[in-house]
Amino acid sequence: MRRIVHGLLPEWQVFTRDRNGQAKHFIVSRRVQALGLVGAIGLAFWAGASTTLLSQRPTELAEKERWLDEMLATNRAAQSRLLEAEKLVGDIAREVDTVHANLQTLAESSDVLARERAVRVTPRTAAATETEDLTNENDESRRTRMRVRELEASLARLQLAYSKAVQQVADSAGARISETENRLSRLGLDPMRLFADSKRLPGQGGPFIPLRGSADSDGSMGTMITKVQHWIGVKATLQRLPLAEPIHGIYEFNSGFGARNDPLNNRTGIHEGIDLGAPSGTPIYATGDGVIAETGVKARYGLTVDIDHGNGIETRYAHMSRIKVQPGQKVTRATIIGLVGSTGRSTGPHLHYEVRLNNVPRDPLKFISAGRDAAKTY
Repeated sequence: MRRIVHGLLPEWQVFTRDRNGQAKHFIVSRRVQALGLVGAIGLAFWAGASTTLLSQRPTELAEKERWLDEMLATNRAAQSRLLEAEKLVGDIAREVDTVHANLQTLAESSDVLARERAVRVTPRTAAATETEDLTNENDESRRTRMRVRELEASLARLQLAYSKAVQQVADSAGARISETENRLSRLGLDPMRLFADSKRLPGQGGPFIPLRGSADSDGSMGTMITKVQHWIGVKATLQRLPLAEPIHGIYEFNSGFGARNDPLNNRTGIHEGIDLGAPSGTPIYATGDGVIAETGVKARYGLTVDIDHGNGIETRYAHMSRIKVQPGQKVTRATIIGLVGSTGRSTGPHLHYEVRLNNVPRDPLKFISAGRDAAKTY
């Protein structure tokens, strides 16, 4: 092996001449040549790996964009179906009222005709005239009865379609509520506690005007309205929960929740949040509606913002380069609360993001994943 190495890497003597004309030389040893060769191989490997990763990056971005487009399309389709169902229920209810009114009008007309025929005492001078009048009255009465039967059949069909549409809307709202409750339970949250406010009646009033006709004779309309109102309250509650992503643009997932090797001392420790890498100055958004609980510099966290989302749920955003909110300020998911930085105990620009329930750390990725699933339910 030594002979082969000596043959492949002979020592080099390099001669040079300085300005005064004196000759100098130095030796390039086999060890230096081997180190240079290893370095060249490592550089080539690094360049190849970087090129491969960069070539895969557009594919990942395309997949993310495609996933986002599918999620938005599903969201729009679900909203469209709900609006169509609600419009159908309203149209059917109006048609039922119209048919019922027509039935009442025809019934009143029939009663008037019957009374006129009963009290008619004008003598007829000709038997043919009396027979003709009686025939005309019988034909008119028969047509009235046929029209009444047709309207009654139409009313029955409309009531059946109305009941099906109302039941469909109620079932859809109920299914979405149940599915949302299951997702929140998997996050360790109590849906009954979270949705308690959505079931409470806010300040309401005004005179009671009963629904005309028999559109809600079985109480199905009331059940549907209750479930739809509950679902609206559930969506409002979901808007307050930290289910969105704190960075809306492109970012890298640098570190997860739980046990990890510390990036500064390489000792095993507990990471109570997630680290999302992004260029310094990237906007950071609130992940749910809430109130700014605290801002400022925290030991190890650097520039930090804490948000209170209610029901014992809080989020923390750390290592910022700049804070853009004040304590007590109300924020939504569209509010920029700060910019990505590297303040505090940090090795580079990134966002340290935490979710806490009753001051107990929870995995933020589970909340973000639940938010993506909830968006498809809308």
